[in-house]
Amino acid sequence: MEKYLENTGLHGHVICTLRDLDGNIVEVKEYDNLVVTASKAGFAGRLNNETSFTGIINYGAVGTSTSTPASGDTTLGTELARVVVSSNSRASNVATIEFYYSPTEANGTLTEFGAFIDGTATANSGTLFDRVTITVTKTSLNSLTISLVITVS
Repeated sequence: MEKYLENTGLHGHVICTLRDLDGNIVEVKEYDNLVVTASKAGFAGRLNNETSFTGIINYGAVGTSTSTPASGDTTLGTELARVVVSSNSRASNVATIEFYYSPTEANGTLTEFGAFIDGTATANSGTLFDRVTITVTKTSLNSLTISLVITVS
């Protein structure tokens, strides 16, 4: 019997773009992130026709915790602010989901980001999809766009 080796999975990459009030790019930082077990279990449940998990990322959150992301994480360490998805697109097996933080939102030293499936505006709600350590200092003189690029391989 012939054996086939397949490496299937989800890989996330985060791009943080900080802009000034005129829309000029001040800083761009990129990070690879960790897709956590809770979201992987949710996707396995969807394949098994378990319908309580939609698999749709609808919120992104930033926080101030400096703890290292772990596969067992279900929330951010210290959530500071969350926003709804501002735009999304897909090209074949790559989905790009963006989150926009206005000059009045999420000001301070941001050290973590996570996207949430089936979340609400309430902190720590929904199923955490991913978590990543970031280093972004944002003030009321900046807006921040976080692009989450997910590759399904």
